[in-house]
This record gives sequence, C-alpha cells and structure tokens, in this order.
Amino acid sequence: NPDNPFPDPWAGEGDEYFRRSLVLDFTGTWCVHCPKMQAAVAQAQQLRPGRIVSVGVHCLDEMSLTPWSNTLTARFGIVAYPSAVIDLDPSSLISTSSPELLLSLCDRLLQARGKAAGLRITSTLEGSVLEVEVEATAVRDGDYSLQLLLLEDGIMAPQTGASDDYVHNDVLRSWTETAASAHKAGDVFTASFSLAAEGGSLRCVALVCRGGIVDNAAECKAGGSIAYLFEKQ
Repeated sequence: NPDNPFPDPWAGEGDEYFRRSLVLDFTGTWCVHCPKMQAAVAQAQQLRPGRIVSVGVHCLDEMSLTPWSNTLTARFGIVAYPSAVIDLDPSSLISTSSPELLLSLCDRLLQARGKAAGLRITSTLEGSVLEVEVEATAVRDGDYSLQLLLLEDGIMAPQTGASDDYVHNDVLRSWTETAASAHKAGDVFTASFSLAAEGGSLRCVALVCRGGIVDNAAECKAGGSIAYLFEKQ
C-alpha cells in the first residue's frame, strides 16, 4: 500500500511477518547530551508505531549491566556518548541524535534483508521468577540464534543535562543468548529462558539473529505474551 508503507500489524495469517528494528542506545546518567538521543529514539518510535524496539545500554553508571555494557561497547567500538546501533549491525553506528537519521538507517537495513523471520513470546512471572519461551520461524536459510533481553521502565534517577527526577526507560537488565545453529526456510525453532525478574515495570525483548545481525525483534510485558504478527496486505 503506497499510501501507508508501514501499516499496523495483522494478527491473522499473512505472507510476511511483521518486521521491527532494534535500536541500542548507549547512554549514561553522567552524559549531558544523552537525553537528546533518548528523545530522538522516542520520536522515531512515534513516527513508526510498533516498528522500533529501544534498548538503553547504560555505561559507567549505577544502571550498567556487567558484563554486557562493556561487551557491547567493545563490540561496536563505542567512544562517544550518546551513540546508537541498529540491529546489531556495526555499519549503523551513529552519534547524531536525529530521528530522521535513525529511521533512514532502520529503513536501509530492513530493505537489505527483505522478509524477516517470525517471532512469538510466551512468558510467565511467578514472584521474581520469569520463565520465557521464544519461538521463531525462519524465512531464509542461515545460522540463527535466539536472544532474550529484560528491560525495566520507570526508573527515576538524576540525569546530567536533564533533571534530578529524570525517568529512565528501556534500561537493559539482562541479556541471554543461545548458540547459533543452521536452519532452513520454514524451520520453527525455540529457546526457553529462566531468569530472576527483580524490579518494577519489566519487559521481555526477543531477538532472532541471522549471521549475528538482528533479523527481527518482538517485545511484551514480563509475564505476558505476543503472537506471530504479519504485515497487513
């Protein structure tokens, strides 16, 4: 539909799975310009509802996640803050807080990969124990891995460049990944995760990666679920 190139997701059957982009936002409470990147990501999400999953990777502050904050900054060569990386693709690294630039990078990577694998999440939360099953359906041959991230919203903490009661969302709290394995188009594969869910407002983010690059992403509230969604024709 040329009048609406990014339609709402469709819960019925379809020819193509609903595609989402992942944005890693490298940030810190000490960083005076980091709120500008957070605002740019939020604007991009408003312009593309449901299409962008944001993950705040805190570095050198009390919300840093060991060892993942250091692992990710080393992997992508982060030397400036804020910085953002799309779909775990090193070629997408930017330090310019622009929603238009973020969207153009998302579009370039979406166009390059074409159809994406399908994803669904099922989770239960009992006390502080979160059990999650992630299922993916491949649409191309390749080496795939499934990854699960836990995010926390609504953390109030001082932010340089903003305020003492700044609300931090999308804060990375956990990252677990499976080993990559070969799959053919049409293969369905799953992974189960069990982790401690300590915090307030928590979300699950599932990634299906092909060759180390995000092929698709999905998210739901911890203890909730999300079914396969399709591009509405």
